[in-house]
Amino acid sequence: MRYMKKLPSTNKELSNKLVSEGWSKLKEPSNLGIATLLSVPFMIINAASSIAIAFYLYPPLKELLNNKQGFSISITVNLFTLIYVVIILLFMALHEILHACFIPNVLKSDKTYWGINMFCAFIFTTEKIKKDRFLIISIMPLILLSLILPFILNILGWLNGYTILLCLINAGGSCVDCLNMWLVAIQVPKGSYIFNNGVETYFK
Repeated sequence: MRYMKKLPSTNKELSNKLVSEGWSKLKEPSNLGIATLLSVPFMIINAASSIAIAFYLYPPLKELLNNKQGFSISITVNLFTLIYVVIILLFMALHEILHACFIPNVLKSDKTYWGINMFCAFIFTTEKIKKDRFLIISIMPLILLSLILPFILNILGWLNGYTILLCLINAGGSCVDCLNMWLVAIQVPKGSYIFNNGVETYFK
């Protein structure tokens, strides 16, 4: 795995070569903005699932939501606020690390890259990956950090409003991953390979 300063752009020559070799281009959003917009339904489903788990495990949340007098939120900016923001960014980086953990031979791969785009970490690979493995790579951060982690935190006594927020942010942020999974699931035949060329995805 190697360091990359920014996410790569699409190589048009490579796109033409892939098509000539029998690869098919996945029908997908052309940029992150459109992808995020189309991912909103998944964001709602993921967030609702995360909140349902928190509601079940954390009684104070149930009491808060059932409070007939309502509730208010106040934000105080201080040193602890900065620490909380840093932890959120680190949690988002962990999301990307979990993606990488399920890429075959990720540590030895010279086609898998990591980097930081603005304040957010990213993982990118040009390895040819089987469809089933691609789906696993895409879903694992959501499963581990938003669906399983709350139960572990609850057992350890670390489940609170802030850790619930971390799990909720991860659930919502996994919406584009879920969109990609859905597009691959309905378009790519079983046993096919997936290949990324910048923002374009090909399969064969």
